[in-house]
Amino acid sequence: MVANGALSMKILGIDTSTPIGSVGLIDGERFVAEHTLSIVKAHSSRLMPAIDQILKWADLTAHDLDACAVGIGPGSFTGIRIGVGTVKSLCYALKKPIIGVSTLEAIAYNLRYTDKLICPILDARKDEVYGAVFRGGQSLVRQSNDLCVPIETLLSQIDDAAIFVGDGLQRYAPVVKEQFGDNAPLADPIFNVPRGASIARIGYNQLLNGESDDYFSLTPNYVRDSVT
Repeated sequence: MVANGALSMKILGIDTSTPIGSVGLIDGERFVAEHTLSIVKAHSSRLMPAIDQILKWADLTAHDLDACAVGIGPGSFTGIRIGVGTVKSLCYALKKPIIGVSTLEAIAYNLRYTDKLICPILDARKDEVYGAVFRGGQSLVRQSNDLCVPIETLLSQIDDAAIFVGDGLQRYAPVVKEQFGDNAPLADPIFNVPRGASIARIGYNQLLNGESDDYFSLTPNYVRDSVT
């Protein structure tokens, strides 16, 4: 089935790797709905109600989904475990494809059309950050692995004009400005969110390329072992 020249594929995207939980639904290249909240409440208690609400808004059931994509981290150990575990169970029960997506890639995807390098930064605590480097443009091109390093180590990988994004800037913006100047391009905080719709879109692109993950072998990408 084709919609607006694109393959119709209903994909649910979920991310719970940061305090901002997000569930999004797309149908091919068409945005359908999104539920995104930054509240002091455990993901475990709000994730399934958010999924149910999204499906109700779209007048769908879980069986109508073609696939699910989930943010596998890096980020909160507990949050990632909740999201990945929930989506693996859902896809296994429904016998639907599952796609794991880097949380850092999902954040960078919000700025994908810039012609600059994109450097998403999340606070990993212990004086370290989760970060990566991507090249924006017509497509998002990864320039580094997902890392857990001191902020100075991450910034040393920037060798071209770049834009910085992610909630790690709440703590590390002064370090970025010290190295790149007071006019260092810091993205508007609204782009810091790993959106469920972005997770779904990345998953859609991977499915079009024939890529998906296995229910049993898909694991969280904690980057380091002790994250809470």
